[in-house]
Amino acid sequence: MILHDVPAHTTLAPIRVPAPRPFAHRSAFLLNRNARAVSDRLVERLAAIVPAGDLFLSRTLDDATVFARAIARRGYGQVFLGGGDGTLVTTMNLLRTHTAAEGLPMPSVGVLKLGTGNAMARALGALDPLVDAHHILQRGAAQQRTVDFVETDDGVLTPFAGMGYDGRVLNDYVWLKERAHGSPVTRALAESVGGYLGAMLFKSVPQESGAPTTNLRITSRHDAWFLRATERGDVEERIPAGTPLFEGNAATVCVGSIPYFGFGFMMFPFAMQKAGHVQLRIVGAPIPSILANLYPKVWRGTWRHPRLLDFHVRDVEVQSDRPLPYQIGGDARGQQTNLRFRVSEQPVEMTVLGERVVPAGHTVLQVGPARMLVRLPR
Repeated sequence: MILHDVPAHTTLAPIRVPAPRPFAHRSAFLLNRNARAVSDRLVERLAAIVPAGDLFLSRTLDDATVFARAIARRGYGQVFLGGGDGTLVTTMNLLRTHTAAEGLPMPSVGVLKLGTGNAMARALGALDPLVDAHHILQRGAAQQRTVDFVETDDGVLTPFAGMGYDGRVLNDYVWLKERAHGSPVTRALAESVGGYLGAMLFKSVPQESGAPTTNLRITSRHDAWFLRATERGDVEERIPAGTPLFEGNAATVCVGSIPYFGFGFMMFPFAMQKAGHVQLRIVGAPIPSILANLYPKVWRGTWRHPRLLDFHVRDVEVQSDRPLPYQIGGDARGQQTNLRFRVSEQPVEMTVLGERVVPAGHTVLQVGPARMLVRLPR
């Protein structure tokens, strides 16, 4: 063993021993109590199986802030969020802020399928929230997946964002939901895929048809990759940093780190295919062509068009000659003219559950694409 002399005037820094993390092997559940799917009955059933103190019910942004700080300070190993993609964006960014302030690692983030569009829930394979919660608490099989989130120019991490026509549709969808008073059936229809399509077809399309054309200039700060469709499949073509990716008229420019918008709409079929990159999609195709191919091709991400351009990018700037509707994670954010989107510096570790552990006395019933937890008769 070799000993090194230490000068007499040297002051040795005290060794910092990491504080114990008694919650590191526990999972927190943070739900948006305002989400329609987060019903009294669901909360009651979750409270019956989630250990006391690990279930957080948020009604306001202040609630979410307090709970995110508590989760960060306790040092939970996993946190599962319920309430939709907007809840994910808000809470994940709060967790990132508070874990950094506490000098603690960011917990792995999972999603319970309790939103409206459920884009991230679909990307992670979430099923019935009670089935998933039981599986988590029984320490069922799971794996971690790192996701390169989109980071907006104000530092917000989000699975997707965009400006233009997609922002207009989401604004109109919010407008419809806010006016869907009356029976629970009316509200449920407004918050379904039918409400989304109705807002698009009967409000967004007529408005967009009469809107002035929009000229965009989109430039990449890093090398980007254009995805060109060929007879042998899609191939990547490198575009050097600083080269304009696009200059001209387009209705939408959006970026995504996961394949989906809400309701299973595969807006970003090339997302999650190239590490350290997100997908940029520029839509200049005529609206009649899009509507004529809406289902199944556009919806399932298989439709190609000369004016539907896809790229893998790391950092892009978007300049528009007029303000355009803007959305982050499916939530309307007003209008913007100039924006910057980049890949988050640190990917987020997400939890993907394996084959589900079903509680005794129950079975999982397949109803179309959905799987539901059903109690067996005694």
